Amino acid sequence: MRKRYLGLIFLSILSRITDAQTLGGQRVFSFLDLPTNARVAALGGQVASATKPDGSYHLNNPALADSSRDNQLAISLMPYLAAAKHYTLQYGLPISSGLADRHARWGIGLQYLSYGQFNLTDPAGNSLGTFTANDYALSLTHARTEGNFTLGATIKAVGSSIETYSAFGILADLGGIWRHPEQDLTFGLVAKNVGYLLKNYGPTGADLPFDLQAGVTVKPKHAPIRLTVTAHHLQRFDISYNDPNLNVRYDLNGNLISQTTSVTEKIARHLSVGAELLVSRNVHLLLGYNHQKRQEGKVATGSGGAGISFGASVQARGFQLTYARFSSVPTAGTSQLSIRIDLDRLLH
Repeated sequence: MRKRYLGLIFLSILSRITDAQTLGGQRVFSFLDLPTNARVAALGGQVASATKPDGSYHLNNPALADSSRDNQLAISLMPYLAAAKHYTLQYGLPISSGLADRHARWGIGLQYLSYGQFNLTDPAGNSLGTFTANDYALSLTHARTEGNFTLGATIKAVGSSIETYSAFGILADLGGIWRHPEQDLTFGLVAKNVGYLLKNYGPTGADLPFDLQAGVTVKPKHAPIRLTVTAHHLQRFDISYNDPNLNVRYDLNGNLISQTTSVTEKIARHLSVGAELLVSRNVHLLLGYNHQKRQEGKVATGSGGAGISFGASVQARGFQLTYARFSSVPTAGTSQLSIRIDLDRLLH
């Protein structure tokens, strides 16, 4: 009865959230869409579920904090575009049983994107010094498991600054996980970046990067592979964008032919697929494909490696090292490196 009650509350909250969100452009805090871990980046950039998480996933779905160990630290570094660098930190809080029982987990996270240093000039081009720009998010996550269900929530303070201009908001992620009692099968649902913008750069309004995701992860019995499929931006059916400056066509009378997107294509743009090849207990190879990133990364000469990602994960006692390489456009790509440290195992 208690599990059913928790599930009804969760679904009720999600329905209210999706009704309240606008579908406009994402003009603030878009850095929250970046992969928070190299394993996530290698699996297509979106993860809402996991059977036996070997990485730190609670910034993707707070319910996945149920698999985080106390005193487990994960640090990620991603050189982004030009001089920009993205840093992520996740830590499993060792809260005593007096405050939370064995069914509860707590974690904290930090996301920081530095855009580097820029030259500041007046309208005439005279140098006035330099300025910096950065984005950040500081979060607290709690997850609780009842039977096969886990519910989780993350509250985060999110900010952005460019020279003397800044934006700030209080956001939250709400997630749920169901794990099969006997098989390696997990379903996940998460509403990301729900909240309120307290301060914007200017007087005009802005949309938050809200994202409703659902995912499934399964490991077939006796097969050395784990598959993950994630559907993202479910709050909006058509997330395609047809650039009017590309692939322009005209009919015989010289009238512009409007570009259209098929229903199949619209569905495919929501999907991100990842696979883990379990070479051994301590070595995993990772491969991912994100159809939306591939379509958006297309140029006139082709799509190249846009939307394709890959990586590898190696772990030893107390350590795990994961590397990922991914690309959103054919001519440019980036890498992400993550290290996870189990401080309890390391120090004992």
